[in-house]
Amino acid sequence: MNIMPNITTTNEIQRSYRKVFEMAKKNGPVVVMTNNKPDVVILSPSEYDKLYLTQQQWEMKDTLKAIKAYKKDKAAGKLIKLNSLADLL
Repeated sequence: MNIMPNITTTNEIQRSYRKVFEMAKKNGPVVVMTNNKPDVVILSPSEYDKLYLTQQQWEMKDTLKAIKAYKKDKAAGKLIKLNSLADLL
């Protein structure tokens, strides 16, 4: 992936969307600007899949970390049983 993002405008997409799509496939994500502000990002399916897989892996790591902390706290007797949401307040 490039350090400098590929940038285009909504007007350019209207004029030549195929060119912009090819840019995303060949050079990575394309940031679409509207009124000089980032509006959307166009990704190739393979780039999207990579990002999605990375996000899923981080979620799994976070989940496993939380389970490990729960088991440690349970073994140390640090957990308390709540009877209602009001017990938290």
